[in-house]
Amino acid sequence: MLDRCDNLLKNHSAVAKWLLILVTVAAFGETLGNGFVYDDGKQVLENPFLRNPHLWRRIFTGSVWSFEGHAAETNFYRPLHIFSHWLVWQVAGANTAAFHLYQLVFYCITVLLVYKLGRDMLANHLTAYAGALIWALHPQHVEPVCWVSCVPDCGCGLFFLLAFIIFLRAEKSQAKRWTWHALGAAMYFVSLLFKEMGVSMPLLLATYWFVMKDEEGWWRKGLRWIPYLAALAVYLRIRVAVLGHLSHAPNLWKVPPRVIEAAIALLGQHTKLFFWPVELNDFRNFDMAASLRSPWPWITLLALALTVVFRKHDRPLAFLILWFPVTLLPCLDVRQLSYPLIADRFAFLPSMGLSLAVASFTLHTIPKYFRLRHPERVLVPAFGVAMALLSVQDLRAVPRWRTNDTLWNYSYDAEPKSALVHVHRALDLQYRNNDLVRAAQEYQTAIQLNHGAFVQLTTVTYDSLIGLGQIAALEGRPDEALMYFHKAVDLTPSYSSGYDVLGAFYFPRGDYAQAASYFQRAVRANPLDVGARFFLGTCFLKLGRPADAAQQFHSARETDPDYKQAFVAEAAALDAAGDAAGAARVRRESPSQ
Repeated sequence: MLDRCDNLLKNHSAVAKWLLILVTVAAFGETLGNGFVYDDGKQVLENPFLRNPHLWRRIFTGSVWSFEGHAAETNFYRPLHIFSHWLVWQVAGANTAAFHLYQLVFYCITVLLVYKLGRDMLANHLTAYAGALIWALHPQHVEPVCWVSCVPDCGCGLFFLLAFIIFLRAEKSQAKRWTWHALGAAMYFVSLLFKEMGVSMPLLLATYWFVMKDEEGWWRKGLRWIPYLAALAVYLRIRVAVLGHLSHAPNLWKVPPRVIEAAIALLGQHTKLFFWPVELNDFRNFDMAASLRSPWPWITLLALALTVVFRKHDRPLAFLILWFPVTLLPCLDVRQLSYPLIADRFAFLPSMGLSLAVASFTLHTIPKYFRLRHPERVLVPAFGVAMALLSVQDLRAVPRWRTNDTLWNYSYDAEPKSALVHVHRALDLQYRNNDLVRAAQEYQTAIQLNHGAFVQLTTVTYDSLIGLGQIAALEGRPDEALMYFHKAVDLTPSYSSGYDVLGAFYFPRGDYAQAASYFQRAVRANPLDVGARFFLGTCFLKLGRPADAAQQFHSARETDPDYKQAFVAEAAALDAAGDAAGAARVRRESPSQ
């Protein structure tokens, strides 16, 4: 029966592919009704690089968070991440369905490529199809498919896999071999511009040559390695030119024991999540000691060691198993990660090989070594039940990403020890419910949890201090409010929001000179902070400096062309400065006209 299914898939390839897409859309299609959540608000709705058609070039000259100012410069150079958002914005504006459709299309294409990889590696359509189904329906992919800010994972995964499939084509063909390798290297370069995780490609190629043994010498293989190394070298050169560093981790090549221990623990946790994908969320804490005490990292290391030792018994299976740790390697170095240290989206690329390996082991290795006469009687029903369970998990998880409320409420219950979740609960209590007492408690809890975390997040403490200061100001404790605000500024002097709240503290008290000094510091920290520029301009007006005020209003509306109040304020400032012609020109340029 298994052979008949294989022939059926082989003879009806187009129908099989459409069924794969249909199953994928059935599991994830509800995401088209989801909104923008979490980082989407800043990266899409508030991003001046998207809103202002004149700023798009700056997407390629800074980190993924560069639109938030100097303090937001991170270790992540992902220009195609924001540029893909820019492209969708040009077509559909802030239409959430368009962004989710773009991501779902990427995912469906990647599902078909996983099927293609399985056919190329395993030479069996049924096994490849089963592996593609496992990958398509795996609940760990709900996060990268349903969260718009995960487009770098989808883009990197798609082009990385495409590059490897082209590499396989080049390896198996003498005709135009170098042309194919050049094309593969180009696709690999594109994957790097989506996300740094693609750096593992050269190591993956070396692993392929090591496992898939042939008579060809390593020096010939090394020649074919050059295009991919060249693509990586070009990317790294651009990265250093833009970010000013290869990595923000000091002594990159000196790996301390703690980093190695964390890598082993993270590897085990990723394996556990693949084989037991329950209670998934984006805000999980990482407990290294508990992870090392669990059996998962040691089972994983033992399985990988056995795979290397016995690779000659089934080389394609061995390679697909090793695909998992090799491509996951960039996410095992805690020095390169931000938050969280272990996320579902990290498995997007590594799970490709492991999904195919599980299918091959189940449908090929087990029947072969156990000599099952009718394996389909056991394996087919078991596989069907497994796919049904994965689908149920998907259908339950997709709605959690519908709104910020659904996401944070679920995350608060799923991971109550996450400091970041408590910050967002505090914000909700403060601004929506006006429950200042409970909000303050949540901020204090967030600070305490962050202090005990494996890796502390400066932004958690920073935002909590600002929140506590705002609550103190509202409750009539100005000295305490200033104490919290200054603590935040002292913690991270390069963030602009601390200066914003200090300026906002003095402005209603009529101390416009003091307020202006803080808004000026906010603008220096983030020149694209339109709110700071608007208030700074207002302070200058109050201080009798209309020309300086007009300049700030002009900068604000240059950053955000839809900021109508900035046009009105600039015109008024120019009138006050005696420039009636300039004021008239600004009124004509205003979007309200």
